[in-house]
Amino acid sequence: MSRADTVPFQRLVKMIEHELELAGQGRVKELQDAVAKTGAYMATLQSPAPASALPLVHRAQAIRSRVTIEARRLGESIQISRATARRASQITRKYAQKRGSSYSTSA
Repeated sequence: MSRADTVPFQRLVKMIEHELELAGQGRVKELQDAVAKTGAYMATLQSPAPASALPLVHRAQAIRSRVTIEARRLGESIQISRATARRASQITRKYAQKRGSSYSTSA
């Protein structure tokens, strides 16, 4: 097998490393776009991969697992932020209602 056989898989690794970077930075929209591009690129790769590219395939799989973990963490963080914002909003409304009911508008 030639080095040319591994070049597409080296590019795949770079693409997935970029996904990991985006996930770590919390850049959700860009991550979604990168994952879509990587998926489209993967469809163009030789299957099965040549033996010379197997170490790169394994590396890509390992990095993709890390992307998955980071994406889950990011999703959980977003859910927690939304829940916190909802609770803060509810508390603010309740506080405003209590304050509003304790004042008299008549003089």
